[in-house]
Amino acid sequence: MLKKFIGNKQFYKTLLVVCIPIVLSQLITQFVGLLDNLMVGQLSPAEYNGVAIANQFMFIFNLAVFGATAGPSIFATQYHGAKNIEGVKETIRYKWIISIVILLIGILVFTLFDDSLFNLFIHEENLDSVNPADVIKYGKEYLSVMIFGLFPFVITEIYSTNLREAKQTFVPMLSNIIAVVLNLVLNYILIFGNFGLPALGVKGAAIATVISRFIGCAVVVVFAHCNKKYNFVNCIFKRFLPSKSSFVNIFKGSYLLLINEFLWSFGMTLLNYCFSFKGLEVVAAMNIVSTVSNLFGLLGTSVGIGISVILGQQLGSNQLNEAKEDSDKYIFFAIILGIFITVLMFFIKDPILSLYKFDRSILDIASTLIIISSAMVVVRTYSITCYFIIRSGGKIFITFLFDSVFTIVIRFGVTFLFVKLTDLNIFYIYFISESLEIIKIIISIAHQ
Repeated sequence: MLKKFIGNKQFYKTLLVVCIPIVLSQLITQFVGLLDNLMVGQLSPAEYNGVAIANQFMFIFNLAVFGATAGPSIFATQYHGAKNIEGVKETIRYKWIISIVILLIGILVFTLFDDSLFNLFIHEENLDSVNPADVIKYGKEYLSVMIFGLFPFVITEIYSTNLREAKQTFVPMLSNIIAVVLNLVLNYILIFGNFGLPALGVKGAAIATVISRFIGCAVVVVFAHCNKKYNFVNCIFKRFLPSKSSFVNIFKGSYLLLINEFLWSFGMTLLNYCFSFKGLEVVAAMNIVSTVSNLFGLLGTSVGIGISVILGQQLGSNQLNEAKEDSDKYIFFAIILGIFITVLMFFIKDPILSLYKFDRSILDIASTLIIISSAMVVVRTYSITCYFIIRSGGKIFITFLFDSVFTIVIRFGVTFLFVKLTDLNIFYIYFISESLEIIKIIISIAHQ
């Protein structure tokens, strides 16, 4: 029975070769994100909360871009498996078009509706000791600079996915490492005014991020265009627009994934909106929890991305039986990984929290929430793996129902009702909200 769930040496070798660069890239990104969070956390509570709220909206934009490139990537990995380079080129053209549209929409929304966005998280009955006007001021200051980083972020994502689809995961990893290390160094200099430069606070954090994004973008772009093995990226210089038939075909097969990523990120922001009714202390604590959870959760997500690349190429080369057999092994691997992450996350939370210079009340809230979050890691890694397996097979509508529709209708709906209709504290509400993910697991097992 166990042989069904345990792969041979070659199975794990292939999985690790593809996944390790993605894991390392994401690990460094999230670790530096943690350090970035800690640096901003040395500033005032108003500055920290302003940045935390601004990043909620950047999160939605980032996921929309991921969704825009993930859909065409399903086609591209299968085209690579079938050695159909012309098909690969058409997916690249499609990515450019759809990503530029999202970029323009993002700039428009962040520019015109910044006040309205921040006011969503400010509730007069729960202001604690933080001046809401200061929170909005610092948040807008941060966001006004971060807008300039949207362009390199979009370009990097287009090129990184193009390379990963061809199983080149090292260069996107290297680009990410360079960007995040540079971001860390510039944060130290610009936030606090070291080496004779003025202390710029939250604006310095944003400037550091924007500069590092441009440098990271340059790495993947130069590599892709200078390496003949990946000269398919040059297709946009010969013809920028995809053919009408290709555009329609890719759009039909991927638009739900774009909508899904946008709605899922929107749903997660709605959840944080719910939690914000419990006060700005909870907003600050939830930002810490998200940073810590993402640091460990990236393992499951990164493995899922690697799995989708492997399965996509297997399906493209018509290895249907192998792909089906491997899926059970990937799920079992995810469960073991989830158990490991749970234990690690539980024991490392206190050393991480000790680095924050916040009031004890905020850290106590964050500590309890991290314990709840760690208890649900196995559920999330199982769910994420199933999501990527289903997605690699092109069953986008099912992932749409189980991902964004579930998050908005079930998780947000139930959480909102508990927040508005009960006097339960944040711990019980967060536990109930997280536990709802079990419903997806039960349905998934019942239909296997």
